[in-house]
Amino acid sequence: MRWPAEGRCGAAGTVVPVRFTPLTPDRLADELATWVESLLPGRTRVGIDGATEIGATDLADAVAEQLRSRGRPVVRASTVWWWRPASLRLEFGHRDVDMLLTGWVDSGSLRRELLDPLASGGSGDHLARLRDPVTDRSLREPRSRAEPGTILLLDGPLLLAADLPLDAVVHLQVSLATLGRALAQEHQWWLAGFERYRSEYGPIQNSEVVIAYDHPTAPAAAWPRSAEQ
Repeated sequence: MRWPAEGRCGAAGTVVPVRFTPLTPDRLADELATWVESLLPGRTRVGIDGATEIGATDLADAVAEQLRSRGRPVVRASTVWWWRPASLRLEFGHRDVDMLLTGWVDSGSLRRELLDPLASGGSGDHLARLRDPVTDRSLREPRSRAEPGTILLLDGPLLLAADLPLDAVVHLQVSLATLGRALAQEHQWWLAGFERYRSEYGPIQNSEVVIAYDHPTAPAAAWPRSAEQ
């Protein structure tokens, strides 16, 4: 379920403000795991839309741990391991916002090697990581076989800009001030990219779940209507 910019649609097209429910971090991971399990009967691909610096990777790991404790097979992946080679992603300079939004992640390889194999009717043979973002070298890891019912949790910033075939997206909503405090000095220019991302890709209205995450120790979740009933 996707919401309009002002909230979500109610009866007769009226707009109902998004309602956030305060949660503890443990309760958030537990409820996200329950929601993810309810999405599809087979393999499911879920994106956690947010930067590692604000806690997206940690949250995805916590949800994965919850799912595994319930006996569900999980594949964990992060878009940082699917960056294009530096020669391509920095082709137009080290601070090109257009490239940050749509040119850093190797979306084609990510689809072909991970997302398509883990689709409901996919082969299951997949790669979770392609390239080391530090050394800029291919990892050449062997493929793995995903079991039936496997859940993919893919975290990364600006996920909707990459136009990936995900079954659902969880967006971590933080202020630009919070993001600026979390980002390293050399990544402060990313703020312009995140600002454009919000205005051009509408992650709040185009994600199934929105998490208010300025304070990870006191998050709040806005669920789709089906999850609230």
